[in-house]
Amino acid sequence: SSGINAEYGGRIVSQPMLYFFNPNRTQIDRDISELRSKNKIRLFTLRSPSPSFIMLSATYFGILRTELPKHNLSPSKIIDVLSANPNQTYFSTVDLRGNFSLSIDSVNSLVDAGVLAYYSANSSYEWTVPGAGVVADSLNKGCGEILKRIRMRASKEILENELIDLKLKCKNVGIKFVLYELIGRQSVSVQKTGMGNLIKVNVRN
Repeated sequence: SSGINAEYGGRIVSQPMLYFFNPNRTQIDRDISELRSKNKIRLFTLRSPSPSFIMLSATYFGILRTELPKHNLSPSKIIDVLSANPNQTYFSTVDLRGNFSLSIDSVNSLVDAGVLAYYSANSSYEWTVPGAGVVADSLNKGCGEILKRIRMRASKEILENELIDLKLKCKNVGIKFVLYELIGRQSVSVQKTGMGNLIKVNVRN
């Protein structure tokens, strides 16, 4: 249901968001790599160019324990294989049929349910989070909308207080959440002024 999917999506955090809260990107990247290798976190692409969405492994495995039985599948074997391959993002059909012991019907069923995502570009699958793609899509649309609005201004900048008062067309994410994402992506920069924080679009954007 949409309620369950929204709940799942709400348990995911983007890597740029972590950069916003801790500007030491090198340390963040190092911590993510270490925690991923130790199977403490799972990384997901959610159809972005690289794995940049993060969820605690315990949380994700809990989701699988809820979702997989709906498809008459035992979660334990699938979780064991994922735990043994913490750094692997994509899996081939051979992997799914062999290592995970999934039938073609089961694979198709999991894709339809959003538990697996298929990527035609590299003919591979990613274990993912049902409904989380909507969160990622909404975040990207929100970022695009804010950047467009700032670029439309002659100064190419806007005070944060003015920005927060704007209404996004995309209703699934809050404007502050999107602003933090943009800062983490280095799409905008923040300059302190006597009138408050000034948000500027970075030149490369």
